[in-house]
Formats: sequence, C-alpha cells, structure tokens
Amino acid sequence: MNNLPSYLLELNIAIVILYLAYKLFFEKDRNFLMRRIYLLGVILLPPIMLLIPESTRLSVSNLTPSFHLAGITISGSGTELETTGSFSIGRILLLTYLSVLFLGLLKLVIQLTGIILAVNRSERINKEGITILLNRSFHASSFFSYIFIDPASLESDSFNHILEHEKIHKRDLHSVDRILAELFLLVNWFNPVMWLFRKSVIRNLEFLADSAVVNSGTDPLKYQRSILNQYIGNVSISNQFNSQIKNRIIMLNKDYKPGSPWKLFLLLPVVVIALAAISCTKNNPDESIPFSIQNSDENGNTNYQSEEMQQPEAASLPEEEVFYIVEDMPTFNGGDAAQEFRKYIAQNLKYPTVAAEKGISGRVIVQFTINTAGKVVDARVVRSVNPALDNEAMRVIMSSPDWTPGKQKGKTVKVLFTFPINFVLK
Repeated sequence: MNNLPSYLLELNIAIVILYLAYKLFFEKDRNFLMRRIYLLGVILLPPIMLLIPESTRLSVSNLTPSFHLAGITISGSGTELETTGSFSIGRILLLTYLSVLFLGLLKLVIQLTGIILAVNRSERINKEGITILLNRSFHASSFFSYIFIDPASLESDSFNHILEHEKIHKRDLHSVDRILAELFLLVNWFNPVMWLFRKSVIRNLEFLADSAVVNSGTDPLKYQRSILNQYIGNVSISNQFNSQIKNRIIMLNKDYKPGSPWKLFLLLPVVVIALAAISCTKNNPDESIPFSIQNSDENGNTNYQSEEMQQPEAASLPEEEVFYIVEDMPTFNGGDAAQEFRKYIAQNLKYPTVAAEKGISGRVIVQFTINTAGKVVDARVVRSVNPALDNEAMRVIMSSPDWTPGKQKGKTVKVLFTFPINFVLK
C-alpha cells in the first residue's frame, strides 16, 4: 500500500476507540460468546479498512515519507563541500516497523514449526474416543484438532477436567482466534493497546472454556482446584489449560450477569462513528510553503512567491495518486537520480550574494513531484531558512531539465522527492 502510515494511523485510532468500548461494555459481562464475536470483529478491521476508498482517508501528508535524494552542501564560494545523508526519519521509522514485523512473523513461524514437530513426535493415546498427544513440553494445551497432555497428568484427579476444557477449545476452534490475534498484534506491534487487546482475547477464550465445563455439570470447586493444581508452562500460541489462572478463578466466583446479545447491535453506532471519524478527509494546514513563478525584479532575477499570495480560480480536477517509491524510479539525465540530479544542482546553484553579505546560511529542504511527463511540479519548501536561500533553491530545482518518469506496474505515475541543500559560509 502506498499510504501505509495513513492506514496504520487510522487503524490504530480505531483500535483504541473499540478497545475502550470493549472495556466499558464487556469487562463484567459473562456472555463470553458475545465478547468473542466483538473481539473477532475488531480483528477484522484491517481488511475492512482496506475497503475504505483512498479518497476518503485521513490526510497525513506530513507524516508520509517521500523519497529522499542525497543532498549537497554549497559554500559561499559556490563549491560543493559534502554529501548529506539520504535517509529521512520517515524512512528509518518505516524500516524499523518492517524489521520488527519480520522478526515477529519469524517468531510465529518458529512457534508453529515447533507445534508441527511436536505433533509428529508425540506419543498418541485414545481416551474417550479422543486422540491425545503426550508431550511434557506443552503440558495441557490444544491447537486446532490436537490436544496435548503431560503424561504425568494422566493419573491425576484433574485429568478429566483438563480434557473437558481442551475439548471445548478444540470444538469451538479457539486456535483461529489465537492465530488472528497474533497476526493482528504483529501488524500493530507499536501500539500498547494492542498488547492489552491480545491479552483480552486469550483471557476470554479461557473464560469460554471454563464456563462451558462448569455449565456441563462439573463441580465448580473441584474444577477450580484442578486449575490451581496446574503450573505455568512455556509461552505458546496454543490454548493452555494453566493460563490466566488468577483471572479465571475470579471470573468463576463473580456473580456477573450475562449481557444481552442486543449489546452488540447497540455498539454498532460506536463502530460506525469510529470508522467515520478516522476515515473522513482532513484539510490540515500544510506547514510547507508552495512556490510559483510570479515576476522578475529589475535585475532580471526570478522571484518565487508563496501560492498563498495568489488565489486563482480553477476548475476542480481529480487528483492523481502520488507515490514515494515505485517499481521503476524516475531517472535524471539517463542515470541514477541520487547522483545525477545532485550533480546538476551543484553545477547550477549559486550562493545568493545578499545572503553571503549578511552571513545567512542554513539548510533548505525542497519537496517536489516528478509528474507523468517527467517534469518537476508542485515544488515547495518544507524547511525554510531565508527568502534569498529559499528562492535560489527553488530556482535551480524548477529549472531542472525533464526527467524520465517513474513507472508502477508498467504505468507512468507521479513520484514525490525531497532534496536538502545546505548553504554554508566559509
């Protein structure tokens, strides 16, 4: 997705709103099935968010990283001194996000691989028509159709309770919830609320199984003793009998009333409001300064003035999507833009005399778009130092020869670039 930061921002705002609604309306509700439906509905948010038209997405243009070209440093004598870094904060954050996401996926794959190996290596026995896998590492747990039991538990008084509990997990496919919750967490790992959300999913699945066992006629006190007799095993994505022990005991003894299924429908307006609030278009004031050619002074120097000073009336046209990374990036002078465009700037940029005389220096950052015709358009100063330096930076960039436009899936597209120029006095 081209607008990944915007998508993640919207998604996590919705997660916070919906999780707060869950805590408010479901925290003391014994209708665990209704809670499960709600939590699964929240997990389905990512594909739902993808269906929202791009034109209605929250505008976070200031957060969206453009492709940063390697900048240059120009001295007062007009010579190039050094090359600045080509990585922006936005790109570093994006790479960090993707790196953690990859590591999380790798960990999940390792856990799944461990379960598959355990299935193949564990001894199988049959109890009450149920195939049980004997494995000390997994203690009492289940994963889809597989039920793992510690061999030491076979002769214990708790065995029947353990088996009934895991049979509920197996029957109701609770492992689906666990896998989806893990994937949901990986996508939004940077959001602290997501870790609480994942915990709520796990806790509710245990409540569901406990409630089903007790409602089948099992003595609640004996069942609670069975839970207390278990010990904490290894962390796993399987449904473990001994997880959430304290909370499960508390829930079994609390006199909470089952909530009405109509609560889900009453919460529908909350969901609609959450999605509407985050997906509506916001016209935030842009901190950057758009420039256009206005006039020439008496010395023939071109002035670039803010477009806010003019208000032309033009017909509203549909905007083309602007990319910041495409399959075939634009090229300049037949070569790599990062090198060739920097050379062009170095050869044509002049340190303004008025700025040099007044001792003005600093870093000007210009953002511009290469359109489908290969022309530089929509240039704007996103970091201003002084009008003289800003104008010179804009002059040389706006005077750029045509580029070879970028392509995405074989189609020419607009590509956004950011270029920093350091003006330094010796």
